[in-house]
Amino acid sequence: MRRQLISLLIIISAIFTAMAEQPIFADHNRTEKFLDIDIHALAGGGIITENYMSCYPEISDINTRMGPACGIGAGARFNLREFLGLGTELNFTRNSGETDMAVSGSNSHNVSKVFQTNTYYKLDFPVYVSFIFNISGSVKWNVDTGMYYSYGTGGTQKNSIHDTKANNIGQLVMSVSDLESGFYNDHSGFINSYHRSDMGFHLATGITLGRHMRIGARTQIGLSNIANSTGIVKPTCRTLNFLGTIGWQF
Repeated sequence: MRRQLISLLIIISAIFTAMAEQPIFADHNRTEKFLDIDIHALAGGGIITENYMSCYPEISDINTRMGPACGIGAGARFNLREFLGLGTELNFTRNSGETDMAVSGSNSHNVSKVFQTNTYYKLDFPVYVSFIFNISGSVKWNVDTGMYYSYGTGGTQKNSIHDTKANNIGQLVMSVSDLESGFYNDHSGFINSYHRSDMGFHLATGITLGRHMRIGARTQIGLSNIANSTGIVKPTCRTLNFLGTIGWQF
């Protein structure tokens, strides 16, 4: 009986010791380190949403696919409290996407299939509030919410147009033409090109392992209509990105 009582006291003592060593989940105290700086790599995908079918009745079918995206960047976080910070970043990313569409002429004898590939580069400037929580003594979890502004630096839009027509004797004749233009502010683009400036919501989460290793994920939801069109019909295009990050905090 005495041995069992001693064992129970040892277990209770160990539990209270572990609870005393567990850090506060949301620590409201002043921070000892005011500034955190990191460098990071980004990889994932992005898509440009559009409403072409509601704008152009000639488009009978459309399929937009997310393309790979990658980049590098650096960030700074000003720690106002242990659990609260204000962060910003500068990122450079390469983005891409593909769109296939079927376009019908005034009669069913004229059908075109368009295969479009977009590749574009941009600078990204998010500003956000960061909430930092202590999972354990060596693991911190952050949740970031804010806004971003991006500026396009360059890119190309490539279109392969497969045109099928019926000739005078009823035979189907196919021709293929290629069209290449700039991605940003180029009025020779198919349907439209795109404005350089974009802004929207920035949402991210991640963990810091030890003092240096950071792993996370983020999404950026564009609010701006970036379609640059000179026609009477004005389509709407918006960006949507999903990226994973890995970095080193100094």
